[in-house]
Amino acid sequence: MGIVLKNVSYTYQAGTPFEGRALFDINLEIKDGSYTAFIGHTGAGKSTVMQLLNGLATPTEGSVTINEMTITPDSKNKDIKAVRQKVGLVFQFPESQLFAETVLKDAAFGPQNFGVSSEEAENLAKEKLALVGISEDLFDKNPFELSGGQMRRVAIAGILAMEPEILVLDEPTAGLDPRGRKELMHLFKILHQSGMTIVLVTHLMDDVADYADYVYVLEAGKIALSGRPKEVFQQVDLLESKQLGVPKITKFAQSLVHRGLYMETLPITIKEFKEVLKHG
Repeated sequence: MGIVLKNVSYTYQAGTPFEGRALFDINLEIKDGSYTAFIGHTGAGKSTVMQLLNGLATPTEGSVTINEMTITPDSKNKDIKAVRQKVGLVFQFPESQLFAETVLKDAAFGPQNFGVSSEEAENLAKEKLALVGISEDLFDKNPFELSGGQMRRVAIAGILAMEPEILVLDEPTAGLDPRGRKELMHLFKILHQSGMTIVLVTHLMDDVADYADYVYVLEAGKIALSGRPKEVFQQVDLLESKQLGVPKITKFAQSLVHRGLYMETLPITIKEFKEVLKHG
């Protein structure tokens, strides 16, 4: 079934002088096994949606259904705990997620928190740390002694150790060098191919084109646009008017069309562009 948000609105600090509306009547679906991307400016509501997906926040109005579990404004924390095991959320800033005195203890905390024995949790942690590229010589280090990229990998390993069905990633490659970004995006691709549902927040349109099969465009707490990346990225002028842009190859292809080259649809990946030239 995946995740369904129905008529969801969210207000921060409701009932106080500081309250602010973050989401307005959101309706969306994230299908099982999909790779769904969310794009939009800072303040558009992306991170709020991500927190709703794993019960870190509860809707002010409406409902969030994850498989058979529904979260409403009246849901209590004890009822939501099971959701957090199914839906793993990797925060935008790894410092928000790390707290234990060693890398290994940090990665093992999640599964232990859900009742896994300390021995099994440690084995899971070691497996997932290796998966994200953290070597054994770092296991006994304090996470805050690591580089920003390594901290990010440890935070991801800690979520993967809980073996979630759905992985929610809020700007997971921010601050990484090109090689590190490529390695992590490849890892998420492998996880998706293994059957995991991936939800990605990103400002990199090329990543949306290369990996996602559906995309939501958020603007000022509302869904401005949604569809398959191929469909959404045809609307170059609209996206640019929102200062979001499109994949680099799509923009280049549009410039060729303006110079007289015929293309039935604009390519959104290098592979598609090569096919257009081959058969053009």
